[in-house]
Amino acid sequence: MQLYSILREKLPPEAKGKTSLSLKEGTSLAGILEIFDIRNRVVISVNGAHERDFSREVKDGDEVKIVIFLEE
Repeated sequence: MQLYSILREKLPPEAKGKTSLSLKEGTSLAGILEIFDIRNRVVISVNGAHERDFSREVKDGDEVKIVIFLEE
């Protein structure tokens, strides 16, 4: 899992925005946002593909990247 931009502050500086999580079976992308208390609008990719359905369950081995959504 990787957090970008100001979301990196959710992890220790030495993590450089990267971490591995042990999640309960059935945890969704929305559940990950809750774990990190992320309330901003974000863009999420799973295994390199943009994911719009935050109810999607995360599977073992999925690579999740979360980027804060900046409006212009």
